[in-house]
Amino acid sequence: MIELRTKEIYRFLGYRNITPTPEIDERIRLCVEKMQAAAAPRCFYRKFSISQTAPDITHIAGLTIRSKNLYKNLQGCDEAYMFAATVGLGIDQLIKRSEVTSIMDAAIYQAAGAEMVEAFADSEMQKLRAQEEERSYRLRPRYSPGYGDLPLALQTDFARILDMQKWCGISLTDTLLMVPSKSITAFIGCVKFEPDERSSLDSPMTIPAGSSENDEAYLADVVNPLEATGLSAKESTGSEKICRNSLPETSCTHCSMASDCMYRHC
Repeated sequence: MIELRTKEIYRFLGYRNITPTPEIDERIRLCVEKMQAAAAPRCFYRKFSISQTAPDITHIAGLTIRSKNLYKNLQGCDEAYMFAATVGLGIDQLIKRSEVTSIMDAAIYQAAGAEMVEAFADSEMQKLRAQEEERSYRLRPRYSPGYGDLPLALQTDFARILDMQKWCGISLTDTLLMVPSKSITAFIGCVKFEPDERSSLDSPMTIPAGSSENDEAYLADVVNPLEATGLSAKESTGSEKICRNSLPETSCTHCSMASDCMYRHC
């Protein structure tokens, strides 16, 4: 069973500053039960050596990628994973059926499905972290095509290099959307650290990716800073952690995602 974070389901549903009613909580609980029964989580990844040339070029798996955001995220890494995960077509089927019978349930399945694939990917990353720590490496946060200036067209390269259809059952539409819809692809950098660094990783470029909070801080402060507004994270929120509600728009100003961009939320 995949452990879901209720707070994240609330966020995907749009509950920012209010608490859902007990009736909504019960609907969420019932929908999540059905999702757990329908889910078929699968994950596949491969690790490659990488090299970078200033200021925005990353070479990996025979690809030459121009992206300042990916360059920042992988800076200092000598290896990186190409990673894909899905929770299966069963979730899409629940969404499709409920669109006819209950719009509320359809919204809950969409929100909880987004959280389910994130939670599954996080759990798989925890396994990778344990493996990498044994050889004195730590992982950078996941960074996916379509975020920041990283082209969504890279999905076709993920599909080819990881053979996602065979190993995960993930295919792409003509518009590069993934099927099943609750799927993730991402780069995950591996950076070498010395044993005595474990207690002294306190600069933005060396935030240990041991929790989602640290991952969000790294991505917001280092990879996608508030350059467009001219504000630092601290100036915009009073702390180093960026609050999405402080942004002047309902969508992320640094990527193509809608208002639920995971890199800029409280």
